[in-house]
Amino acid sequence: MTNAFRHVIDLHIASALYLVMMKRSWLLDNFLIRNLLGLLALIGAHYLSDLYTIDQRPGFSKFSPYLYLISLYGWLVFHNRILVERLFMRGKRAYYFACFALCMAMGSFNMNLILHNDFAVTHTLPLLVNFWVYTIAGIGVYITYRQLYSSPKEPVSTLLPEPLLSKESGSFSCMVDGTRLEIEYTDIQYVESLENYVKVITDKKTYVTRLTLKEAEERLPKPPFVRISRSYIVNAIHINNKEPDSVWIGSKELRIGKVYKRYVAEQFASE
Repeated sequence: MTNAFRHVIDLHIASALYLVMMKRSWLLDNFLIRNLLGLLALIGAHYLSDLYTIDQRPGFSKFSPYLYLISLYGWLVFHNRILVERLFMRGKRAYYFACFALCMAMGSFNMNLILHNDFAVTHTLPLLVNFWVYTIAGIGVYITYRQLYSSPKEPVSTLLPEPLLSKESGSFSCMVDGTRLEIEYTDIQYVESLENYVKVITDKKTYVTRLTLKEAEERLPKPPFVRISRSYIVNAIHINNKEPDSVWIGSKELRIGKVYKRYVAEQFASE
């Protein structure tokens, strides 16, 4: 069985196992468990196709493919959690593609160097192609995971109880560039901390004012405003989608802080 054919089998089996596990959503709420299951699925799939050849390899070469898979999976986690979630999904797509290209180029160069110098491999192209194929396949599985595991985009009224969605009349008073402004509560989508300043984001404009997030929290009505982390206060009437670890306002994903999860769940579940 050729290496290329084995790798195709690995990818299909690992993807199938991982996507089946996604149906058990309670297993995937924890980041460590989710990725441990993904790594085990990948190693298990490779082992199934490696049964006929593993005993024919001497010494360290028996286990080197599995160490390679572990390091590759670490790269995929870094790509998905850092590059995709913190750059691509936050609109910084030029930075994402630049960082992705740089990481892949450096990874390919280092891999080629190690194979030549440490393992005396003269034909490294198939292994480099394998690195790219696994990376692209891993990205595909991650995108599929987000599409299947994320809650469907439903109207806000189906996500949160009616009292939490009540539109508070009034406005948020703040100084912006020396001018006092009155921003309607209903116009505010979320508030983001900048240490001694906050950004007040509306659908039309972003305002920066000298205020701590704690002070902003005390001045905003509850409901519909809910603090979800050390960095964010959200207006529940603008939430489009709610996930176990985050809420979405338009195309913006806002992460729920670990210490705030119970509080946020109580606020969303309150009558």
